[in-house]
Parts: sequence; C-alpha cells; structure tokens
Amino acid sequence: MNNIKGFSLVELMVAVGIVGVMSSVAVPKYQKYKVNASRAEAQSSLSSMYTLQQLYYTENDKYGAVKKDDSVNDIKFPINSSQKYEYDAFIGKSIGSVADQTASAAATDGSVFFKGTAVSKQVLGSCANTVSGTPVTDKWCVNHDRILANDSNEEEAPCSGNAVNGGCS
Repeated sequence: MNNIKGFSLVELMVAVGIVGVMSSVAVPKYQKYKVNASRAEAQSSLSSMYTLQQLYYTENDKYGAVKKDDSVNDIKFPINSSQKYEYDAFIGKSIGSVADQTASAAATDGSVFFKGTAVSKQVLGSCANTVSGTPVTDKWCVNHDRILANDSNEEEAPCSGNAVNGGCS
C-alpha cells in the first residue's frame, strides 16, 4: 500500500497563482488607502489651522503667521517632524496679487485674510501625477473663508491657481 500524503506540484502552483492574483488587486488598493490617509491628515490639520486662525483673529483683530520651519508660529499651530506635510500660513491686508500676499507674510500688522497651505514632504503613492517627468507633491490650501481645496481646477480654489493634486484620485 502506497499511502503518500501531501500536495502535488499542480496544487501548489494553483495556490501560488491565486495568491498572486489576490495581491495584484490588494497592493494598489492599499497604496490608495495610504494616500487617502495622508491626505486626511492635511485636511484635518488645515481645518485646525483655520479654527486657530479664527480664535487668534477674535483676540487680536488680525490673522497670525505660521512658517514651516517653526520660526514664526503666532497661533500655536502644532508643527513636528513626524507630519507628512509641511504647513505655512500666508497673511495679508487685502486680497490682492500673490506678490502682495507673500510680501505681507512676514508683517502681521492688520492682516485681514490668510491662506494656509499643506505640501506633502514626499510624493504620495505610485499613482502620483508627473509634470515634465518629475513627480509632483500633494498640496492643499485653506483660506479665511474656510474654502479647502487641492486642485486649481476647483470652482473656488484658495490656492490662487498654484495648487497641485499629486495624490491618487
């Protein structure tokens, strides 16, 4: 009596094939999940920045500056190295050109509008867009009207046309 127990080579190859097909579907979905989680960090942090800016404006009649290197942080916005995004808040006296906004970013006297930005420190996922062959980072913006966007094609983009959607859509 020949009583051999075990799997045949065909059965093992079928099992490996099934695992391969399942992983080819699961890996892209997992990458998209990671990108969406990173983007949720930016959305949540910019919403917090908006709230802190409104509180600061209520007390001081002007918006506060935030710099990504943490040299200026009037509103006590939490910035640390473990965040996946770099955050800035540009402030100004009137809604003018981009040059007016960046020139007034250092001056905090009488600022009546702000634009908070979050730019990813690295390219998000393998499905990120490229511009001239260079992968682009993900950028989100929020303004004093609480308009949160990351695409310059949106109806009311607070980034004044310079936002780039670099994540998986």
